[in-house]
Amino acid sequence: MGKAAAYMSLPFLLLAAIGGGYYAGEWLDQHFGTKYWNVAGLILGFGLGLYELMRQLKILERRNRD
Repeated sequence: MGKAAAYMSLPFLLLAAIGGGYYAGEWLDQHFGTKYWNVAGLILGFGLGLYELMRQLKILERRNRD
């Protein structure tokens, strides 16, 4: 995979994590009859997505130096 393609995939990684967290929270809300899990899932998804984004950037930068 080229350098540009690797960098262009990073925003989709973040969006997928946020969307996955939101929909997991939405499922929990429907399952338990609550109204706050979707927000918690959204925040958790954002945090995990940001963590993975930073991890992938470090890997890509390390590869570019070599």
